[in-house]
Amino acid sequence: MPPWLAPEHGPRPRTDDDSSPSAASALAQAYTNALYRIDTAPALLIRIGRTHPELARLHQQHHCRNSLILSACNPRSRRLRPAANARRMRALRQAIQVLGFSCLPATGLDPQGLWPDEASLWIPGLPLSIGLILARRFRQNALVECPADTMARLVWTPVC
Repeated sequence: MPPWLAPEHGPRPRTDDDSSPSAASALAQAYTNALYRIDTAPALLIRIGRTHPELARLHQQHHCRNSLILSACNPRSRRLRPAANARRMRALRQAIQVLGFSCLPATGLDPQGLWPDEASLWIPGLPLSIGLILARRFRQNALVECPADTMARLVWTPVC
């Protein structure tokens, strides 16, 4: 395993605004209500808790049984400038390539328009365990798991 893929150590600093039950609940609701678009032709919109038969075809085309949607933007839901997010996405794409996986562009979308579109990647075949390490490395709250049953699931990143 490349050394940069090793999980970060030590607890994450917490602030009052991110530890309150109402803030956590609102964040969870926003992630659950978001749309996750995979940039295929035509684009595929993924919703948490719903099955997506089109994913089975996409998995078959990419010779895998599962996939993940992961972003490196806006760590811990704190907005960064576009240039900083672009650098983080390049680093994530490079990490995925070093691990020997391919990826397609994807985007996280807020249907209410309160949060800007967030660049992401759809990664076929990446094991969830490695996806969680990457999510932690890029300080993401969660990722989207698209397993063989095509029921999209939100998987929260353990805070360490």
